[in-house]
Amino acid sequence: MKTKRLLATVLAVVMLLSVFSVISLAAGPYTFTLTQGPTKTEYYDYEKFSPAGISVTITDASGAYVESISYSSSSTRFQFSIDLSKKLTVDVTEVEIILDGVVVATVPVTVNHKYEENTSLGSTKHGTKCFGCGYVIPDSMEEHTYDDTAWTPNDDSSFLRDNTESNFCLECNHEIKREIDGTAGYDIEFEEYQFLRDLMVYIDLLLDAIFGAIKR
Repeated sequence: MKTKRLLATVLAVVMLLSVFSVISLAAGPYTFTLTQGPTKTEYYDYEKFSPAGISVTITDASGAYVESISYSSSSTRFQFSIDLSKKLTVDVTEVEIILDGVVVATVPVTVNHKYEENTSLGSTKHGTKCFGCGYVIPDSMEEHTYDDTAWTPNDDSSFLRDNTESNFCLECNHEIKREIDGTAGYDIEFEEYQFLRDLMVYIDLLLDAIFGAIKR
């Protein structure tokens, strides 16, 4: 009697394990399907990749629905082949979407330069420059051009400093300045004011030397 009961128990366990095995086999492996790609696929190279809009559906081996996962900024199950915290570069043409360590899909993206024409490139030239990465189109570089009759006084003189006047490049608006002699402080036609101005200069130099010595 005990033997028959033991055999029946063993048989029941084997049958139960078989059922679980069949269920497990039917439930996996899983299939990950990209049901909706990212909303934005065209970028300038001063932008970062946005996963907004991405949705993935998971089914089991029988094709039965398991779950749908949509990307959100708090999602830790999604990973990507690029760093979302960094700006895109023009050599990026695709991005891998990864969910739970599984590569779901590769989506194409387009990254372009954002060019600005007639941008100042320094004290001597201007040209067409990318707003994002700073690339300059070599053939676009030209020397600044100015109207020599268009100098504008800045009215920025002080007791010790002469006034200046500005001129601006006709193409990129780059500013240059020059000093206008004889506009500092009081009317220097009077000798005593000129002496006072020179005295203040010497005092200023003396104070700089004293402060420099103290700091050392």
